[in-house]
Formats: sequence, structure tokens, C-alpha cells
Amino acid sequence: MTSNVYEKVKGIVGEKNISENFFELVNNAIDVFPYELDLEKDSMPFVVVKPGGAEEVSEIFKFANQENIPVYPRGSGTSFTGSARAPRKGIIVSTSRMNCIEIYPEHGFFECGPGAVVNAVDTALAKQGFFLPVYPGSKLVASMGGMMAGNTSGHIIDACIGKPADYVLGLQVVLPTGEILETGSKGLRKPAGTDLTKFFVGNDGLTGIVTRMRMRLVPARERAFGIAYFDSAESVARAVVRMYLEKAPAPLFMEFMDQATTTLGFGHAGLPIPPGCSIFFASLGLSKEIASENNQRLLEVMKKENPVRAEEITDTAEWLKIWTAREVIISSLMQKHDGHFSGPEIVSTLAKLVECIKELEHYSEKDASFEGLPYYLLGHIGALTFHPTLIVPRDWDNDKKRRIVDAEFEVEKEMNLRFGTCGGEWLQFGKRTRFFKERYGEKAFELVRQIKAIFDPKDILSRGILDGL
Repeated sequence: MTSNVYEKVKGIVGEKNISENFFELVNNAIDVFPYELDLEKDSMPFVVVKPGGAEEVSEIFKFANQENIPVYPRGSGTSFTGSARAPRKGIIVSTSRMNCIEIYPEHGFFECGPGAVVNAVDTALAKQGFFLPVYPGSKLVASMGGMMAGNTSGHIIDACIGKPADYVLGLQVVLPTGEILETGSKGLRKPAGTDLTKFFVGNDGLTGIVTRMRMRLVPARERAFGIAYFDSAESVARAVVRMYLEKAPAPLFMEFMDQATTTLGFGHAGLPIPPGCSIFFASLGLSKEIASENNQRLLEVMKKENPVRAEEITDTAEWLKIWTAREVIISSLMQKHDGHFSGPEIVSTLAKLVECIKELEHYSEKDASFEGLPYYLLGHIGALTFHPTLIVPRDWDNDKKRRIVDAEFEVEKEMNLRFGTCGGEWLQFGKRTRFFKERYGEKAFELVRQIKAIFDPKDILSRGILDGL
């Protein structure tokens, strides 16, 4: 079967765009989870293929339907719910060659391929005075296709900017049956009523592969920056609740790191030892003055909860150091403890934010397998999102590492069910399938299966993801 798949798909994309090299297969079969690929238990793909556009993806799907072979789309593999790790043996479709970026200011939109790296798109837009409303922590490697599949805005606070779906005007999509579909509009007004775009943005990679996307251009805004230090995480949470209740302008970013995390991150960035846990943010405005006014309003709110210190950051170099400390914090933690990162996504409601952060301070006590592991608490607190972070030793065996990950997703499930929330950054299936069933019910889950079956009657695309991992 393997040789047949290789020869057939090679005829579609050309020899240089397909690989059955062992290391290429492994590289596209793993994800960010701390356990390695287990060749006795995990399925290796037949091939990794890099199509150049919709027509080649279409032909791959037609072949896969004929032979009943699963197809798994692959961006940069940075998903944190397990969905980047194909559960069945099949064809990995890498989007890396579909990486065009085309900006049309006269039309008010830009278009790009799913393999375009988020940072490359952001940089290209910034040169023309625009802003990309997407900012994952992995923006230097994350792909735009992955962002569409998850409808994730990353660090960005939903209350300020919204989600990528709010800016998507239309898509080119290849259905799992091989048909090429165009959705949406080339106008700046999105369709009213039925718009098939909605079935593909945030589709968990279940209904089709996006091969081109069109998004509205967003003018860049001026920014102002601030930071506050508190002697307790509870005070940080109270300040964020107050921000919303007092109707302060929601910032673009609002990040939280507990004192241990802040101390380590600041040390690597060459910043002074912090006087407490930190919360730092970026405000927007049409002018520098307005951005600063919005920032000062946030600082006023912070000060009502008696911070150790709260101040505006006017030195851009200082802000970049602070932001870099947050951006590379996971690498810093793994380096310090010579281990692997593992962390779920706990999302609180506004009313329960204080309760949530107090509970997460004792996260290590939630499962016996967590005992003794280095623990740090951080997250996008402006979006009420936390990433309780354990560092798993590198020398542990795979089964022990898997138990940690499974236990973390069990805790994530229990807390998000209790708060009535759900993950807002990463995909909803894979490791979260059990959560989805309990959160929304068996009928909702069956509807997802039925919707997928309409687009994919032979269950070719992402087979097994809905079964849970």
C-alpha cells in the first residue's frame, strides 16, 4: 500500500513535493505534547505531501476517496489538544507550499495561503500600515491555516478585537470529496444569512482544507503599555474584574505571570527582579495620546486594588524586554528544569475569576501525578484564560508522560465544565472530545458527526479526531 500511495500522489504533486523519508514522517506525526512518538503504538503516515494549491489538494482527496485512505492537514503542528498528531495511518497534507501573501489596499482586503506563517503576514501588513487581528504565542512558526481551523486569536483579548472569523470575507476550500468551493464575498460587507464560510472557520479541520483565505484589512492603531505588580494573584484577578465592571477600555493584550514565572522571565530578559506577580497590557488608540489615556484608565483601575507598583511604560525597549520575557517563557521554563512543557487552558467566567485563580494556585494538588513537578501559573488574564504549567522531566517514560497529559486534560475538563466555559485558543476535539460531549451533550456531538458526514461521507478528512485521543 505504501509504495502505491507514494507513486500515485507523486504523480499529482511531483517527486520533490512528496516524501516517505523516515525523519520527515516522524516530524509530521508528532506535536507539542511531552511524550515522544511510540512506533509500537502510534501510526506513522504513508507519506507527507506538499501540494501547491487547490487543484492538487483536490486530486489528492479524489485518490484518497478511491482508496479509502485518511487525509490529515498539517500546518506547523503547534496545536495543544492533540489534533496535530494523526491517530490513523494516512496521508499528511502539509500546507507549507501554499504560503502566498497578497495585499490589496484598493479593495480593502488581503489574501494568503494556509501555509503562510502568522508572523510573515503580520510583518507584511505592518509595512503598509495594517494590523493582523491574530497573535498566537507561536506566531513565529504558526500557520494561518491553523489559525482558521481553530478560529483562535491567541494573546489578543476577544473583548477588544474579536476572533479571526469576524474579519474573514471569504475562503477557497477543497472539500474532502475533492470539489473546490469558494465562499463569502470580495466586498467589505459579509453575506447576510447563509454563508458557508462559517462551516470552515473554526472547523477543527473536519469539513475541508482551506487553500486560500481573504480577510479585511484592519488599520494599525497606536499603542501604549503598562504594567502592575501585586503581592497576590487574588489581587490581580480583582483588578481584572474591576476593569470590566468599571467599563474601562479593554486592552489589546493583558498578560499575567505569577511571581516565580515573572522572576525567571525577567531574569532572562535582563530586567530587575520583580516586586511581585505581574500583569502587563497594551492599550490601543487612534493617536498616541488616546492610547495613553486608555492606558492610564487601566492603571487607575489597577491601583484601586493596591498594587505594589503600577506604571505606564514609555520606553519601547523596556516594553519589548517585558513582552519577550512572556513570549519565550515556556522555553525558559523548559531550559531551567531540563524538561517538557505541558499545560492546559482553564477559562474562567468574570464572576468567578478570583475563585478560579485562587484554585489554580493549588493546581499541583489536583492529581497525585503532579506531585513534585515544577509548577508555574500564567495566562491571558484579560481574556480570563490561564495556562497552569507543569514541567515534565525529559527522562520519564512515555506512559508516565501520557498520564500527566491525560490528568491535565481531566482537570481542564472538570474546571471548565464547572465554570460553564470552554477552551478559546485551541481546537475543540482530540483531547477535548470528552469535554465537548459533557459540555454540550450527546445530541450536539452527534450533530457535529452528521455535519462532517455531509461534507465528508467516507470520513476521509481527519479520521479519528472526533473519537478522542
